[in-house]
Amino acid sequence: MEKNQIYSEIESLMVELEVLIKSLANSREYIAEEDYQRAQFKLSEIEIELQSVAGRVAFIKSNI
Repeated sequence: MEKNQIYSEIESLMVELEVLIKSLANSREYIAEEDYQRAQFKLSEIEIELQSVAGRVAFIKSNI
């Protein structure tokens, strides 16, 4: 993996993490509204995305 590809992937990960942070805020709102089913669904989606991010980080780390 070239240096430019690594930087590009890191930038992409940063954007994805920002989106996930906003999703967590939405989950807190659902919990505050006592919409637990919706919050649980959203948190499950976030968990899947975080696992994907972790995989991408591991891939970058293995190429450094």
